[in-house]
Amino acid sequence: MADNQEPMANNGDLSSEETQTHSEREPFVDPKVYERLIDRLKNERHKLERDLKKDYRNARRYVRAHPEEGLGMAVVGGFIVGYFLGKLSRD
Repeated sequence: MADNQEPMANNGDLSSEETQTHSEREPFVDPKVYERLIDRLKNERHKLERDLKKDYRNARRYVRAHPEEGLGMAVVGGFIVGYFLGKLSRD
């Protein structure tokens, strides 16, 4: 029975390989795959930025063309928020 057991080679001590941090080891991901992923993320970021700028410009144009509707929505929103804050402060 003692012949089947493996002796502990390092008596519980960690080897130098086990103590290395992940950054000291070989890369986990292939650099080419990583670069493609970074490029895709950059392209997606640029696309989202363009879309956000476009939507922002459209919203500004709408508000400038229809100021009375924007003001009306702000007043109604203020009344709704005020109503709920008043309810919360009473309780």
